[in-house]
Amino acid sequence: MPLELQPPPSPLGQASAPTKHQCSPSSPCTILLSEIGKCYHAFPKGSFRARFAPPAVPRSVLHHFDIHPFRWSWTTKAGPNAGKSFTVPTVPTSCPKDSPKAVHWIVSIFHAFKSQLAPQALDPETGRVLPSYVKLYQNNMLMHLRAQRARPRAGKSPAFPPPRAATKPLVTTPSNSPGVIAELCAEIAALRSEFQAFHSMHEASTLAPPSPGNAPTVMPAQPPSPVSSMSMSVIHEGTAHPDHRWMQPLLDNRRFPNSIRQSINSSMVPFYPVHIPDDVQIVAQAIFAADSPRFVGLDSNGDLQVAIRAPPELVVVAVVMPEGSSLPPAPNVR
Repeated sequence: MPLELQPPPSPLGQASAPTKHQCSPSSPCTILLSEIGKCYHAFPKGSFRARFAPPAVPRSVLHHFDIHPFRWSWTTKAGPNAGKSFTVPTVPTSCPKDSPKAVHWIVSIFHAFKSQLAPQALDPETGRVLPSYVKLYQNNMLMHLRAQRARPRAGKSPAFPPPRAATKPLVTTPSNSPGVIAELCAEIAALRSEFQAFHSMHEASTLAPPSPGNAPTVMPAQPPSPVSSMSMSVIHEGTAHPDHRWMQPLLDNRRFPNSIRQSINSSMVPFYPVHIPDDVQIVAQAIFAADSPRFVGLDSNGDLQVAIRAPPELVVVAVVMPEGSSLPPAPNVR
């Protein structure tokens, strides 16, 4: 808001606003002490090198202004009013170093105002702002602070909200609480046992390498057939393959990846390499109590690959096979 603009409407809702004083365009108007802060005054033409407008005042400064109004007082020493004290509102233009931050902020606005003044508003000998311009600045700045205080702040909560009555927390008791708790405890116990079995089986499979006499040979994955785009493992539909028997508990597990489950049918012939092929994106680990774990996944041709070795970063789920489950064939056996 420029210092020479019209004052805002009265916060008390009055219909008439103070009339702007018609100052001389060539010299600053004389402002009486009894009239300071009551109406805006225009600066003479050519007073500024650049247009100056005071910024919005922070709430902390306005709060300080409410508690500690800016004013100065004096006491007359002679005349009919000798010994009487008078108080006039003002805006500080300088302050000691130990002054509050709000006062320093107001003083910094005066320095910004001074930096935009033209030479005609400065004393040519001292470089200070002429007293008539200082009084004009203080008058308009005081009006600006009052307008900022009267301006409503929508969406802002008051600094000191009214106290609210304490409310009791709402406590809800779920139905069948003992049954729900027992079910959760059973599920947690089952998950804990599966994790412990997976941890022990995984450590056993990584720390105990196969003996040289029983080490299986590596069978590379077969390339796709150029004649047909169908998977090499697909045979006549409806013919169940015996290699699928050990996989049934794995497929029935709710944590088995659906992307693999949906691609497996009863006629697919799994491949059993030692290492999972490189074109397999994700694998599921089947943990057996009496055998090495198996890693199950689909390659880029849609063939089902079951290996005893796979990179750990490909494993998305580990399933502990139930006791008595059928064991998968040895590697390279279909």
